[in-house]
Amino acid sequence: MGTARAAESSVDDAGSEPSNTVTAQEAAQQVEFDSAAARELALVEALIPADLDVGKWSIEKVQAPRLGAIAVVMRTPSGESFQVDVLRRDSQVPGVADTKHFSLFIANSGNGSKSTDEWQARGVKVLAHHVSRTERSGAPLPELMTFTQRSRRHPFGNFGVLG
Repeated sequence: MGTARAAESSVDDAGSEPSNTVTAQEAAQQVEFDSAAARELALVEALIPADLDVGKWSIEKVQAPRLGAIAVVMRTPSGESFQVDVLRRDSQVPGVADTKHFSLFIANSGNGSKSTDEWQARGVKVLAHHVSRTERSGAPLPELMTFTQRSRRHPFGNFGVLG
């Protein structure tokens, strides 16, 4: 004779089965969040297309806004990768390159104390030229923080996207 064992069900401490259902409000909030995220990505893609021709430099990756900035990973003509942070223009803290609405910074963890690599700076200026052209087209622009706002809101922020 064999024995049979009943299937075990997952039961929480209160004695009821865990719920995989979502409320209508939670579903609506998720849809709103997903829509806002998709809109932000579309604005970023319009501002800095992943296939943008930046001459001798190349764009490896354009990230969705995070901690108030868009991180762009670029490569110099010699193949060295570097990160550019695109923030809203800050009259108090100029970037390596500025446009009408944005300031572009090289994220080298130097807090202004490290000298800027010449080829990286040139690449940032080429990128800023393209961003400026998009601004003049009248396309909607992503909402970003200024350098000062981001420093205040995220004083210990880890902004690097490179390994």
